Amino acid sequence: MPEGSVTIAEGSGGGRRRGRPKVVPDERRRDHVVEIGRLVFLERGFASATMGEVAARARISKQTLYRFFPNKPALFAAVVEAHRRSMLALPGDYDHLPIAEALAAIARLDIGAEEDRERHALVEMAFHESLAHPELRSTILAHGVDPTHHDLTHWLERRAAAERWEIDDPADLARIFMDLIFGAGRPPIPGETEPAEARRRRLARSIDVFLNGILPR
Repeated sequence: MPEGSVTIAEGSGGGRRRGRPKVVPDERRRDHVVEIGRLVFLERGFASATMGEVAARARISKQTLYRFFPNKPALFAAVVEAHRRSMLALPGDYDHLPIAEALAAIARLDIGAEEDRERHALVEMAFHESLAHPELRSTILAHGVDPTHHDLTHWLERRAAAERWEIDDPADLARIFMDLIFGAGRPPIPGETEPAEARRRRLARSIDVFLNGILPR
């Protein structure tokens, strides 16, 4: 059996199993656990979520769960890390696109209303949980905000060099762009779904504002 794999016996109950057991790589199993963890945290909040419920809903043993994540904070960190690309799609290859289209792709203007609602639901949950549990703030920064800011800063630096723009502080501009996009991307009423086109129009205007401030005239 390949290293880093989990064997799942096909069939159920006491019936006869046919064929060889199905082998699921640990990476896929771990990704599934992270997705289940996301759902449980959204439904229960950090304090009320339990590793036992995550294991049960993921249909794995607690032993397997703790092999992936030694504790609940580690699972929460993995959920934040997996979620960050849903906010800004970085790293990624956008060098072939005009700057406005590249930033639109990074800001994910193309997603639908339901996916947008889901990603902002996790942001709102993380914000409120960090107020109740200050120890989670460092987790959100280390596994979400800071890596995204680093990736965007690096991309802006490379793009500016390729286009021969002079920008004085890429890190500061990256922070401004994140503030614009995350703020404009939120629905007007938290928890409510708005038409996808309204969100796209608002985000496109935010990108225009950003570019008008940094591009050479």
